[in-house]
Amino acid sequence: MRLVDSIVGNIERVIPHFQPIIAVDTQQIYSYEVLGRFKTDKGIQSLGPFFHNPKISIEEHIFIDRQIRRKAFGKLASETVDTRLFINLNPNWIYNFRNRRSDIPTIQFLREYNIDPSRITVEITEDNFMDNIEELADIVQVYREVGCQIAIDDVGSGFINFDRIAYIKPNILKLDLELVRKCTKESFFKEILTSFSIMAEKIGAFVLFEGIETEEQVQIALSLGARYLQGYYFSRPQGEFQNPFSFSSSLNNHISKYVDYSLWLQHSDQTTSEAINKTIKDCLAGFDDMIIKSKILSVDFLKSVTQKVPQNVKRVYICDERGDQRSPNYCFDNDKWDIDESFIGRNWTWRPYFLDNVVKSLYQEKGNLSTYYTDAHTGEKMRTFIYPINGKLFICLDVTGS
Repeated sequence: MRLVDSIVGNIERVIPHFQPIIAVDTQQIYSYEVLGRFKTDKGIQSLGPFFHNPKISIEEHIFIDRQIRRKAFGKLASETVDTRLFINLNPNWIYNFRNRRSDIPTIQFLREYNIDPSRITVEITEDNFMDNIEELADIVQVYREVGCQIAIDDVGSGFINFDRIAYIKPNILKLDLELVRKCTKESFFKEILTSFSIMAEKIGAFVLFEGIETEEQVQIALSLGARYLQGYYFSRPQGEFQNPFSFSSSLNNHISKYVDYSLWLQHSDQTTSEAINKTIKDCLAGFDDMIIKSKILSVDFLKSVTQKVPQNVKRVYICDERGDQRSPNYCFDNDKWDIDESFIGRNWTWRPYFLDNVVKSLYQEKGNLSTYYTDAHTGEKMRTFIYPINGKLFICLDVTGS
């Protein structure tokens, strides 16, 4: 007997399992992802291979998936625990209902079991959809209008389709577990995840990191603004809902560790900023206003700064309030300062931090460090410190760090 025949012919053995999703803000189980399982004489088997087998018909996939969903909804309706479910829906399946939206099975199940739709999050996989994205977005809107939350699953896997995110407007972005794993081996992957976290914040979505398997990955997720966490580190999928507080103590310890480290970094940054501020103030004290406003500023003043700044300062230069560079670059390389005049006249307002820090420095009357970025020329992690010399000129220091 084929495996598919065994599964389709034994519906009573097809069951849902539930993997907890933990909220960082409450340290409680927020929801569960519904995953298909099959009871055999040898134990419980995942239905993942069944759903990913291209030789099995779409009709059989959909039939089994609906059985799992129906049983999961029945379980949710019968329990007194106040929890939620994440259900996976293939976008191609959703698309098939574009002309018969009143027949959408998930919405029918919600009515059948009298479940508040706000307790359901519909996960839509990001790839493997080649039809009209606008029509898909319209169908997804039907779920949203009845009260369901929307998540895009596997963000970052395969080809990144940003317009799909823009059209669907998800409440939650589930970040691909492979990127989380690779963060521990290559820092560049962490920068990619950072970009997704920033995007989520800009569009009003929360970030869920799945595939968490180690303590280090928990810390990475927390550092990237995770609102929700999921993975074997906390729990494998189980047949029953768990105590909402099952992972509270463990997660609270992780958060405490993360906060301790983050506070140390913040204090360290503040110490660095204050030290650079003092250095520049001391240098400015040796020049009167006329000299500060003259061309000699580009030579004598910058030389005095380079002699006093910390060793992690790699470049020093002057820009005006509109971002145009007015001095050469003073660059520290091979234990000495070199002058590079090729950057005079370049404009730096394309850097996201530049104008923001210029205005802040004017109002605060002191310099500010930008967020980290990767220098395109050296590949080093870098931040730029911008200090107001007067209302028109600003000294900029590029500072390395990790």
